[in-house]
Amino acid sequence: MSAKTPAILLLPLFLCVGCAALNVQKPTAAVTGMQVQGVDANGFAMNFSVDLKNPNSIALPLTAADYQLGLAGVKVVQGKAKPEGSIPAAGSRSITLPVTLTYENLLAAEQAIVKSGGNVPYALEGGLSINTGTPLVGELHIPLQYNGTLPIREVLNNPQAIAQSPAAQKLARELLTSMFSR
Repeated sequence: MSAKTPAILLLPLFLCVGCAALNVQKPTAAVTGMQVQGVDANGFAMNFSVDLKNPNSIALPLTAADYQLGLAGVKVVQGKAKPEGSIPAAGSRSITLPVTLTYENLLAAEQAIVKSGGNVPYALEGGLSINTGTPLVGELHIPLQYNGTLPIREVLNNPQAIAQSPAAQKLARELLTSMFSR
């Protein structure tokens, strides 16, 4: 037996490992809800709950998130986040994707907010990036979409925010004016 024989015997093993890497199935992600938190004079966070499911036999690390948030059809913020951890092998996990808004962001959709009476429809679009750990596949992007209604009146119910933020004052004034003019 020559020195080349063990290498030739190992070649099919490496090829099978490569084939398995190509069979990485895309995990799924579903936004299950949103909570408004941290309302202060600067703004607030819309924390989106995301359920992730991994059909693969290996854990898949989360590497990044990107998002775009629109209020009543007006894009108000676009950003990135760095979720931590991974989706367990053949398992699931929940994460929170925080989207921070300032009152200045909301002014971009001021007319739509006023027309909505303070309960403005929103749309979240974006995705999560997952590291497959295999150079042949690389990263996978899992799309996210979610629609709901943001209760701006409740957000503006914080006296500290109204007292310290000119943009919050303007939004509150416009909402009150529109409510009393109906």
